[in-house]
Amino acid sequence: MFWSCWIQTRFSNIEASTRKVLEKLGVPYRDMEGTSCCPEPFYTGLLDRELWLTMAARNITIAEALGLPVLTLCNGCYETLFEANEFLKENPEAKEKVNKELSKIGKKYQGTVEVKHLTEALYELGLDRIKQAVVKPLTGIKVAVHPGCHLYRSKKTEDWYFKAEAFKELVKATGAEVVDYNLERLCCGFPQRSFDEELSLTETLRMKLESVSEAGADLIAVVCPTCYLQFEVGQADLKSKTSLEFNIPVAYLSELLALSFGYKPEEVGLDLHRIPLTKLVERVG
Repeated sequence: MFWSCWIQTRFSNIEASTRKVLEKLGVPYRDMEGTSCCPEPFYTGLLDRELWLTMAARNITIAEALGLPVLTLCNGCYETLFEANEFLKENPEAKEKVNKELSKIGKKYQGTVEVKHLTEALYELGLDRIKQAVVKPLTGIKVAVHPGCHLYRSKKTEDWYFKAEAFKELVKATGAEVVDYNLERLCCGFPQRSFDEELSLTETLRMKLESVSEAGADLIAVVCPTCYLQFEVGQADLKSKTSLEFNIPVAYLSELLALSFGYKPEEVGLDLHRIPLTKLVERVG
């Protein structure tokens, strides 16, 4: 399990709910000890691609030592680790350069494991298995699914939309209703924050929230802690800048699954949300 920089430091609710879900489903896993930042795909990847590849490869060697695939809960981490892994497998010269650097710390990238996002791992486990674990269906809860930009990364032979559809099916398995909205593919706007916060909030995030609101969604479901942060904290920032108030709750996929599996809100850290999931909590009692 590659937890990423933020989940264990800022979003313990995502960690707690994910552990509960995997426990309930009987899925064995190991925490990857000694990981660094993935590193994030935008700035590091653009400014120093060799550094980006080397850091990603070092992280992957930890999973290789365990003989297990990498499982990540962050879309950005998924893009970095997945794309670096696939690139190094296909490019021997790049792999040799990376291993020359890794040899300085006693590491060697082999290219022997796969990188998976939690979404595809749960879907591959089987929707029937997930549905059998549901004891408190989220009936009546309308969910706007936000796959996030990086979840669309895939192998050349795979359907690039597969993981987004898998995400929707997993939400439906909880008993909740997935609502369609016009701007599903629109970025959450977080990457723009570093160079134009006003554009990020008053244009991208605002348009996204308006689309979700018009669809009548009770909450936004995400599978990325960065998108989670943008939607939740971004709403407060947007209100302070423009007085626009949407007050749309945000939940990570594993939180929805854990609640439908019968775990209590306090067991999965729902009290840590800035925007209370009131309707959802009332639904599960």
